[in-house]
Amino acid sequence: MRKDAELSRKLKTIMTKGRDSLGVAKQLHKQNHFNDAASRTYYAVFHSLQAILLTKNLSFSKHSAVLSAFNKEFVHGGVFSNDFYTKIIRIFKDRQVGDYAYEMAVSRESSEADVTDAEMIINAIEKYLQREGYLSV
Repeated sequence: MRKDAELSRKLKTIMTKGRDSLGVAKQLHKQNHFNDAASRTYYAVFHSLQAILLTKNLSFSKHSAVLSAFNKEFVHGGVFSNDFYTKIIRIFKDRQVGDYAYEMAVSRESSEADVTDAEMIINAIEKYLQREGYLSV
């Protein structure tokens, strides 16, 4: 059962954008572009966080607000574990290094963990959205 058709359409569009970013991140990782992979990985997760927050009619322009609201609504709310949020924060920090640090770089190991964890996060959010009736299976 779909909740609101327009909301479902938006969620599907946002989740597709996230999956596309994840695909690019995987390609960049395989090509040893770890800083760029970290950036795309973060945005893949960021899109899925924006999607799930829309189910609570929440939308933010600042990244910190998106992360904080997700933590409040879905981690402290008991939907996802604290470890889930810890992985999101690590991915965010790697994106900061990849995009803005000049004397640091994202390692192969960090990039691989980011991509793996991002896929798990996106899959979990997608399953939640399906289970709650926001996305069709």
